[in-house]
Amino acid sequence: MQKYILGKLNGFMLRYLPLFSVWFEYIIHRGTISKLTMLARRKNIDLIHLNNQIVLNFMGVFVAKSLNIPCLSHLRTFNSYGLNQYKIDYTKKINIHYLAISEQIKRHWAQKGLDSKKVDVIYNVHQSIESCNLRDNGVSVMSEYDGYKIIYVGRLIECKGIPFLLKSFEQVINNNINAKLFLVGNGEELNKLKEYISGLNIKKDVVFLGYRSNPQAFIRYADLLVLPSNEEGFGRVLLEAMDVGTPVIGTRIGGIPEIIEHGVNGFLVDCGDIEALKKSMIEILEDKLLRKKLIQGGYETINSKFRVEKYQGKLENIYTTLLDVAN
Repeated sequence: MQKYILGKLNGFMLRYLPLFSVWFEYIIHRGTISKLTMLARRKNIDLIHLNNQIVLNFMGVFVAKSLNIPCLSHLRTFNSYGLNQYKIDYTKKINIHYLAISEQIKRHWAQKGLDSKKVDVIYNVHQSIESCNLRDNGVSVMSEYDGYKIIYVGRLIECKGIPFLLKSFEQVINNNINAKLFLVGNGEELNKLKEYISGLNIKKDVVFLGYRSNPQAFIRYADLLVLPSNEEGFGRVLLEAMDVGTPVIGTRIGGIPEIIEHGVNGFLVDCGDIEALKKSMIEILEDKLLRKKLIQGGYETINSKFRVEKYQGKLENIYTTLLDVAN
């Protein structure tokens, strides 16, 4: 109840009294801010790294200002609700820098008012999992099916564009392709999606697998992974598929084109283009030489762009720069 009331009050302040939004942010978090400040002072902390975007971890800015130390904040999604010019102006009082997970995320936050010169892009990385650790008791539902297996992994929410995938998959089935679509994940759209599937008359061809803690155990048995999003900051699941040799299709949305190079390591389609997605799915499923090419391209992409060592080197350089300026 308290969280709900504070959320409503925050929304009121942002809408009607934005001038006091920084003050209100401090008031509602003052206890946590005080504890963090004391902890950081006791541990002689030299830099604060916020794991989420600035509007969700703004209390870290107060701590950094109080201790006069630099601050680094991740920008992971397009959710910039709560950011206004007063909060942006307050961040200018400290030595702050930002990490965006894609160029599209960087552009979005720059349009919202952040200084683009203070935003670096560092892609999410992918660490391979040993095949012996890719286990799940429910994976037999896929491994024992002898037709083509198409998979979606992610939350069942509106921005993921799942109805677009379902309609395109219906067209695949209508082309006499022996295939099933496996949906891994939970979300608020679950019941709507089940109704939509019934309306398309493909209920027997779609399997809901629910949330899985180890989705790669399922992805590696798939012939194709599709990410049909209409909003996507990055698309880590594409890397998970590439790592286990599963071809991918994604939309030309957000950070997805920064992972997929069309025809090299996967296919890109325009979001909502049912015919294009249908044709792409059929082509990848039935052309063995193309599949081999895309799988190889996926391995090369991970090794060239998304290794831990590359991420670590960039992050260390940013830390060094921020600390050098501070000193």
